[in-house]
Amino acid sequence: MEKCKERIRLIILVLLVVAIFLTGGFRLMQFQVVNGAEYAAQANRLTTSRTEIKAARGEIVDRYGRPLVTNKVGFNIIFYRSFMPKGEENEIISGLIDLLEKSGVEWIDECPITKTTPYQFIEGMDDEVAKMKKLLRLNTYATAQNCMDELIKQAEIEGYDEEWTRLIAGVRYQMLRTEFSLYNNYTFAEDVPASLVAAVKELSDQFPGVDVSEETMRSYVSGTIAPHIIGTIGPIYAEEYDELKDKGYKMNDVIGKSGIESAMESYLRGTDGVREISQNKNGQVISDTVTTEAVPGNTVMLTIDKYFQQEVQNILEDHILNVEHNTEDGKDAFAGAVVVLDVKTGEVQACATYPSYDINDYRTKYSELSSDKVGLPLFNRALQGAYRPGSTFKTAVAVGALSEGTINKSTTFRCTRKYERYPGMNCTGYHGTLSVVRAIRDSCNIFFYETGQKLGIENIDKYANALGLGVDTGLEIYAETGAVSSPERAKALGREWQYGGDEAQTSIGQLDTVVTPLQMATQAMTLANNGTRYETHIVKSIQSYNFDKTITETQPVVVSQLENKNGAFDIVREGMMAAADKYASFQRLPVDAALKTGTPQTTKTTFHSAAIAYAPAEDAEISIGVYIEKGCRAREVVPRVIEAYLKTKETQKQYPQASQTLLP
Repeated sequence: MEKCKERIRLIILVLLVVAIFLTGGFRLMQFQVVNGAEYAAQANRLTTSRTEIKAARGEIVDRYGRPLVTNKVGFNIIFYRSFMPKGEENEIISGLIDLLEKSGVEWIDECPITKTTPYQFIEGMDDEVAKMKKLLRLNTYATAQNCMDELIKQAEIEGYDEEWTRLIAGVRYQMLRTEFSLYNNYTFAEDVPASLVAAVKELSDQFPGVDVSEETMRSYVSGTIAPHIIGTIGPIYAEEYDELKDKGYKMNDVIGKSGIESAMESYLRGTDGVREISQNKNGQVISDTVTTEAVPGNTVMLTIDKYFQQEVQNILEDHILNVEHNTEDGKDAFAGAVVVLDVKTGEVQACATYPSYDINDYRTKYSELSSDKVGLPLFNRALQGAYRPGSTFKTAVAVGALSEGTINKSTTFRCTRKYERYPGMNCTGYHGTLSVVRAIRDSCNIFFYETGQKLGIENIDKYANALGLGVDTGLEIYAETGAVSSPERAKALGREWQYGGDEAQTSIGQLDTVVTPLQMATQAMTLANNGTRYETHIVKSIQSYNFDKTITETQPVVVSQLENKNGAFDIVREGMMAAADKYASFQRLPVDAALKTGTPQTTKTTFHSAAIAYAPAEDAEISIGVYIEKGCRAREVVPRVIEAYLKTKETQKQYPQASQTLLP
C-alpha cells in the first residue's frame, strides 16, 4: 500500500516536470518562432527625444539699418538643480562670488535692498519691493530687515558676516524669483570672459551643479546710445509666468522688460524650432533631424539716426557739465533731456536723457544704478520727466487767445513789473505797453496773466491739449501723459480752484501743469505745422530678420488739427522768431529758427530752464524740446542741435544710405 502511494507521487512529479517543460517549450516557441520578429524589433526599437532649437531674437537698427542691438554667442554661468547638493547652495554661491570678485566680474543681483546695514529698500524700486514682499509672503508694511530675515530663514544662510549674508541672500532671492528647480536652471552670471570659464571648469569639483553654458545673448554696438529707448530683456519671473505661459513662453525664456525690447516683443520674439534625436538600445545616435526650423524674430528699425542721437546726447551732457557750470545761476544744473521730432511725420529723430548709463552694465550694476537717487541714470527724463513748462506754455495761450478772438495782433497790455490785480504775481522785467509778438519775444508775464484770464481755463486746456500737452502723444514705448491745470485737477490734488489767480498762474506755465520734454517737442511741432499735430512714433518699420521683407511700416497719423484762425500761428511764429533773434548763437545759424524759452519755478529758490523751438522757421523740418533741471540757459542747446541736424542731413546727401542695407 505504501509503495503504491510512492509510485503515484512519482508519477505526479514526473507529470508536473513534463508539464513544466512542455509549457516552457511552448512559450519559447512563441517567443522565437511565432512572435520572434516582433520581439526582435522591440529589442532594436529606437528611443527618440525632442530638443528645442532656440530662435534668434530680432535685432534693433537705426533708420538706415545700422545696428544698435545684435546677437552674439557668449558664456553664462548656470546652476543645475539636479546636480547641486541640497544644503550646500550657500557654500557654493559664496565660493563663486569670491572667484568672480577676484576676477573683477559682476554677477546678477537685482535684490531691492541695500548691500550695507542698516538694511533699507533702494529708493525708486517700489514695484520690486512690493513683488519681493509678496514672494516672501510678508505683509505690505514689512521692512527691509524683515525681508532679509525671511530670506535668511528660507535659504538657511548661517555662519556668514553681514556683508556676505547680503551677497548670498541677493543670489538666493534671484533663484527664488526665477523658480530654480529640476526643470528650470538659474543663470548666475552672464557673458563672462573666457578666463573665468576656464577657472570654473578647473574648479568644478568645488562647485557641483555649476556649469558654463554657451548661449546667444544681446550685443550692443554702443551701450550708451539711447539705452532708455532700446530697453532691456530679462528672465521670466514667477509672478509673470502664469500669464506668459498661455502665450507659449517657457519659464527659462527671456522677454523684453522695457523700451523697444518690451513694446516690440511680439515682433522681436522668434519661433523656436524642434530637433529629433533617435538612439538605439546602446545609446548610439541613429538619426539627428531638424523637424521644425527655428524662425528668427523680426528686425525693428527705429526712426533715430544713431550718429545724430549720439551727437545730441553729447551736446546735452556738455551743456550740463560745462556750459551751465560756467555761470552762477547754472552751477547746480545736473540733469536734463532733449527731444527732436520730424515736423512732417512725428518721427522721433533723437531722444536724449542725462545722466544716462551703459546698457551693458544694466544687469550686473543694477543695484548701483538704481541706488543713485540724485542723478537717477535709469530714469528716462525725456519721456517720463513731468515738469512745469514755464513760459514755453505761453505759446499755447497765445494761439488760443488769437484763435478765439480774445486778443488780436494789435491788442496791448501795460507791464509795470508789478501785477496790481494779484500782489506777488509779478513780471521779470518792466516792459511798458506791448502786444503779443513782443510779449512772446520778451516773455512778459503780465501780458499773459491778462490774456489767460480773458481766455478762460476751459479754452486754455483745450488749446494746450490740441498742441500735445497733457495728452498721450502716441509713442510706442511708455511715456507720461502729464496734465494741464484745471479745476478738476486742483480737486484731485486736494485744493480748491481759485478762478482768476489760478488761471493767471496757468497761463505762464506754472501751478499744476506738468509736461514731458517729448510733449514740449510735440507742442513745437504743432506750432510749426500751423495746428497739425502728428502722432509721435519711434518705430519706422518692422523688417524680416534678413531684411528681405517689410512686415509693417509706420505711416504719419494726424491726431489733432487746429484751424489757423486769425493767423494765430503766423503771429506766434513772428514772436518766436523775434525771441530767437535776440541771441547771437541763433544769429549765426544758416537758417532762421523759432524759439520760446521758459524758467519754470518749483520752489521759492529752485528754478529750471526750458526751451521749445523749430527750424527752419518758415518751412520747419524739426522741432525741439529741451529741459535742464536747475539750469538757466536751455536755449543754448537749441542752435547746437540744429547745427548737428544740418550736418547729419548734409552727410546723408553726400553719402546716401539705403534704409534696407545693413551698415556698420
